[in-house]
Amino acid sequence: MNFRGYLNHLFERPPEEIRAATAVRNFAKWFFALLRNFVLVGLLKYFYDKTGSEFLFVIHQVALFVIFLYCLSYFDQWYVNLFCFLENKALAHRLNLAVNIVITMLLFFLVNRATSIVVIELSRAHAV
Repeated sequence: MNFRGYLNHLFERPPEEIRAATAVRNFAKWFFALLRNFVLVGLLKYFYDKTGSEFLFVIHQVALFVIFLYCLSYFDQWYVNLFCFLENKALAHRLNLAVNIVITMLLFFLVNRATSIVVIELSRAHAV
């Protein structure tokens, strides 16, 4: 028996498990970065609410817009194509564009609401 060959094959990782582990790590990295960003935006709003500082309000609004763009950058990779069955491609494009704009607006309200929830929870945690 070749001992060096044995050692080379002692610890093997199947390629499928490497891909799955990489996908899990990438998702976790993305999720925690997003969570950290939400907490940061929430803290800015919390400090603005407590101090009434116009400067913090402006920074919060800019941060809220940037986190919206960040979320939109992931969403923008997808185009909802509900009307692909229509013969008139120009009409289908306009209808799809309208649907995508509505989805984008809903996404903005979702981000805004999530930030408000973070602020409420931070306030509750700070009060304890």
